[in-house]
Amino acid sequence: MADILVVGLGDLGSRIALGVQQAGNTVCAMRRSAQCPPGISLIQHDATLPWPEITGTFTDLILCVAPDARNETAYRQAYLTIGERALAWLHQHAKPPHVWVVSSTGVYGQQNGEWVTEDSPRQPDTPTAKTLVKAEDFWFNSGIACTILRPAGLYGPGRNMMITAAKKAIHFIENKPVYTNRIEVSDCARAIVHLVQQRQQGHTVANAYNLTDLQPATYTEVIDFLQQQLQINPQSIEHRNNGSKRVSANRLQQTGFDWHYPDYQAGYLAML
Repeated sequence: MADILVVGLGDLGSRIALGVQQAGNTVCAMRRSAQCPPGISLIQHDATLPWPEITGTFTDLILCVAPDARNETAYRQAYLTIGERALAWLHQHAKPPHVWVVSSTGVYGQQNGEWVTEDSPRQPDTPTAKTLVKAEDFWFNSGIACTILRPAGLYGPGRNMMITAAKKAIHFIENKPVYTNRIEVSDCARAIVHLVQQRQQGHTVANAYNLTDLQPATYTEVIDFLQQQLQINPQSIEHRNNGSKRVSANRLQQTGFDWHYPDYQAGYLAML
């Protein structure tokens, strides 16, 4: 049995906390509000402020804080300020726990439909993505054992962006393939729990993993599928011409992880 500290108890963080608890770990979690899943010890605290004394012999620290907004300031708070607070806490431990940092595939700014792996150059093309790269480098240079987790777009209960787009009854035409990468939210949490368990069982874990399903698909392909399932007849046409990339999940697959929803068809059929 290991003690695990999860910082951030939103939808994904709560799923991770429950997952590692069900795997036999004692779990503490830090969040600002008082809501907490059953069986998890809550530390009600704003993680951007200096951390209180937290007792326990921790083996793993999972940072899963969602920014309050999609702007550079909010991202700096969620990833850099909290990173600095976490590192100060880690320095109090003779044997610091392994750190897991939930980042994003947004660090890859590639735009020509190419495949990207964890070893591909990070080419952030937005202020928020550039902040994520700074946060990743902060941990890579921290001297602490860490693993960066890069989820693709999350979908699932309450995450209906593509379904909402499909319901607008627009037929999209792509002048070049516009790839989308996604992972169903419960699979994303399960993947993180799987990797934590792998490390606990003595397996070597890499310094970064892409968390995505096994089938990147074009935006048009997904929307067409959803419109067919929802029996929606498009009423207008719109052209799309933005850049995109395909994110490889090969490294995660090689660890033996088993997706419940390996492609968008399986995931969206379950939602619908």
